[in-house]
Amino acid sequence: MKRLFYVFILFLPLLLLSFLLFSFISGILKIRKIDYAKMRSELQMYLGQEKGGLTALLKDGVMRINYDYYVKEGPYKKPDKEIPFNPLQDECLIYVFGSSVVGSKPPLLKDEVIYFPQLLEGLLNSGGSNKFKVYNFAMEGFDSFEVKELALKAFGQRKPDIAIYFDIGVGNFENSYYQCIKKKYYFFWNFLLSNPRLPRFLNIPADQFLREFLEPNLLNLCQKLKLIRIPLEPFLGFNGLILESEKRNILDIIRACQAKRIPLVIVMPMGNLEERPYGIYELTDYYYNKGMKEVDPYRRIDYLVKARDSEIFTFYFGFKKAVYDFLCGLREKGVYLLDLTDKSPYEMFDFSYDNFYDYGHMKTKTHRIVAEYLYDFLKKNILDKRNVG
Repeated sequence: MKRLFYVFILFLPLLLLSFLLFSFISGILKIRKIDYAKMRSELQMYLGQEKGGLTALLKDGVMRINYDYYVKEGPYKKPDKEIPFNPLQDECLIYVFGSSVVGSKPPLLKDEVIYFPQLLEGLLNSGGSNKFKVYNFAMEGFDSFEVKELALKAFGQRKPDIAIYFDIGVGNFENSYYQCIKKKYYFFWNFLLSNPRLPRFLNIPADQFLREFLEPNLLNLCQKLKLIRIPLEPFLGFNGLILESEKRNILDIIRACQAKRIPLVIVMPMGNLEERPYGIYELTDYYYNKGMKEVDPYRRIDYLVKARDSEIFTFYFGFKKAVYDFLCGLREKGVYLLDLTDKSPYEMFDFSYDNFYDYGHMKTKTHRIVAEYLYDFLKKNILDKRNVG
């Protein structure tokens, strides 16, 4: 019995090594056979499909938000959210919509974070009036379609005086790539973590290690060694499809606000440009390395934005310039654009790990800066002009 135990211990590393080698070789062969036309069809189907139904039920002063997401179980099932909701009749209501960067912190982070909606409410009520109430409707992992659905439900409960949409254009690209594209390139994730029944405490750290570090670096290595070639053209087409979907969702949100005469503030967010993006190695790494070495701050940002725009395999995606360009071209009544990526914020903070925990989750000091910018923007463009509040 003891001998069998020693034999098992001796051969266990060999079995593990064989499994890793098999997964690596089979992954290379799988990537070489990827059918990009089929991938495009799957993406079109995903973007056009009916998503799960969203409910926002108000009972006993609490709004309970439930989303019947296509992930039915496991660590990535979207959690329900309960928001204390009992506004007074004469309060000026502000609803904030967005994803995790507005209302939650990275899964493994222990630091306490104060989010900008809470800080904004404090600034608005700093004169002692207590007339303003800011509700944070940000939901983890939400894209623009889901934000639209939630906004309609929230507006039905009580019309706000102002709506704010932060983190726009990020969720749609991330969710689309995760569901239809990135999984097809993974070497080990599909073997180890595709089972949604794995407990959250085990799945989340392992998932982050594989998808944030191991898988994208293996893809870079294989590209450098010429073991695989990833063409650019299909991904330009994929991004175009996602962008058109994003435009439709944004315009639907605008129409919903216009129908109820709700001023909509769209915040074009910043992100951590020092977070390494992964894509076609010759393109993405070229721009990233150029940006990280560049001394001039504006040229540095231009390079890093190009690197981010070319990402394919990054764990979480950043804000895309194509969405930025679309938003800058909007000329819609009742829509106000606050651009946090313009030149003025660079005087207060840079887009690096000094202000972010990861790709976009902000530290409290960064939330405070965003709140101050929003406060000044609202006072200048809406509150003083419309005598709101």
